[in-house]
Amino acid sequence: MSLERVEVRVPKAAELVAQQIRRQIVHGDLGEGAALPPETTLMAEFSISRPTLREAFRILESEGLITVRRGARGGARVQVPSHEAAARYASLVLQHRGCTIADVVEVRAIVEAPAARWVASRRDRIASADKLGTWLDSYDTVAEPERFGEFNALLVQLTENEALILLTAMLEHITRAVTRAYTRVPHPGDERLARKAERTRRKLVELIRVGAADDAEALWLAHLRAAGNILGETGGTIVDAFS
Repeated sequence: MSLERVEVRVPKAAELVAQQIRRQIVHGDLGEGAALPPETTLMAEFSISRPTLREAFRILESEGLITVRRGARGGARVQVPSHEAAARYASLVLQHRGCTIADVVEVRAIVEAPAARWVASRRDRIASADKLGTWLDSYDTVAEPERFGEFNALLVQLTENEALILLTAMLEHITRAVTRAYTRVPHPGDERLARKAERTRRKLVELIRVGAADDAEALWLAHLRAAGNILGETGGTIVDAFS
């Protein structure tokens, strides 16, 4: 019996160094803005050459985990992974793949709607409802409808589910660009739609307050789909929104 030959790729030294530094960043051992040790120190610590270390830096730079400044006062500093960075990168991938606006807004509704259920099911739902209600009372969303996205983000943050927060942040980044493109030109009924959107959010707050999880999710899904359909009807791909 013959065994099939499998090619095993051995990681390069620069990749192994980048892996070690990356682990320190994601584990929180190196915080935002922290300076990495001088090149000579790292070269001695990892027993590598300067070109190998700089290749490791390039890997980490490409991942958005460090910034490198050249010169006498230069050096590498940590950039902690953020939702914003992931959102920007995901947006570029979807733009490259020709993703449509309609696809994005539909997926956003499916992903984001369960947030209403989760918040309404939590033990601290009354405190969450108070926070959402206070937010609504703080802004004239009819005059500034672009702020509705902040309410949506707050609702998701109240789930305290980091995976959901990341996914919705990525989709919201794209939706925000699409909304900006849509609102450049006034449309008949914009004020009416804004008032309806505010009423829906106030109703959602009350459903969360009383723990009506099923009704909260159903209301939020219907609203997100209706709002998304308005944007989706413009047609085209998300590249158009970022042009």
